[in-house]
Amino acid sequence: MEQVYRFKVALKLQKRLWRRIEIKGSQTLGDLDRIIREAFKHDEWDHLSAFFRGRVWRSEGLGEINPFEGGSGDRKRINRLGLSEGDTMEYVYDFGDDIQHIITLEKIMELDETTEYPRIVSQNKPKYRYCEVCEELGKKIVATWICIDCSNEKGRDVLLCDDCVLKENEDHYVEEMLY
Repeated sequence: MEQVYRFKVALKLQKRLWRRIEIKGSQTLGDLDRIIREAFKHDEWDHLSAFFRGRVWRSEGLGEINPFEGGSGDRKRINRLGLSEGDTMEYVYDFGDDIQHIITLEKIMELDETTEYPRIVSQNKPKYRYCEVCEELGKKIVATWICIDCSNEKGRDVLLCDDCVLKENEDHYVEEMLY
């Protein structure tokens, strides 16, 4: 009988940012990698990533994922990792920026034939921050971007909404906010 694995994936250094993901046991670490990249807005085709057993990066490696060529973990099936409820893994995205995630297996359950997997089933309640340009005008508009160029120049985070990025910072390097 096909089983579904429910994982809670949290950023290691910002545990308040998490996603709950369900994936079939017959799916692979490559599939889990792709849904984590989507859930945390990581570039889908830019950087290497890897899975490790436990909560310590560089412990027993379960395999790396190369978005161009697959990698040693790309075809490893979830149900063959020997995981039990409560077990943890670490996922590292982009070895330059070293974005670490803790993955906890919360539950193994029966497959729902009407559901498409893998899927994101829940996430943390967002704690929104606001566009600083709009705030100066007395408006509370949720910031969707951080301007890296302005942040580096001012020595603090410069947060902007979609409209202000287009108006004021079109030529700047910006990154999408993660809530």
